[in-house]
Amino acid sequence: MTVWRFLDRWMATAERVLLAAILLTMISLSVLQIGLRNLADTSWYWIDPFTRLLVLWLAVLGAMVATRTGEHIAIDALGHFLKPRMARLISALANAFAALVTGLMAWHASRFVLDEFHYGGTTFSGLPVWPFELIMPLGFAWMCFRFGLNTVKPPVKPAI
Repeated sequence: MTVWRFLDRWMATAERVLLAAILLTMISLSVLQIGLRNLADTSWYWIDPFTRLLVLWLAVLGAMVATRTGEHIAIDALGHFLKPRMARLISALANAFAALVTGLMAWHASRFVLDEFHYGGTTFSGLPVWPFELIMPLGFAWMCFRFGLNTVKPPVKPAI
C-alpha cells in the first residue's frame, strides 16, 4: 500500500467520523437548548455560538469530502460534447484552476486566523477564537492538495 493510499484512507475515515460527531453534537445541543428554553425557561449561553462554529467545521469538512470523491459542484457543459481525450484535458485544467483558487483561499484564511491570533479575538466564555477557525486554512490547503492530485489523476466516484 502506498503512502498516499494510506493517508487518503486515513483522512477519509477521519472526515467521516468528524462529520458524524459534529452533526450529532449540533443536533443534541440544539435539542437541549430548545428543551431548556421551552421547559425550564432558561438556556446555556454558549450553545448558540458553539453551534455556529460547528456549522463552519461541518461546511469545510463537507467540502473536503466532496473534493475527495469528486462530487463537488462543477460545470460540465462541454464534457458531453467533447472527445474523451479533450474532456480529460478540460477536466485537468478545471482541477488545476480549482487548486489555484483553494490555495489562495488557504493562504488568505491562514492570514485571517493569524490576525485573530494577534488581535486576540474571543468567542464564548472568553476563549480565543483562532483555534476554532483553524479548520479554514487547513481544510482549504487539503482541498488544494486534492485538486492538485485530481489534475493528474481524476478521482474515482464511489459506487452507490
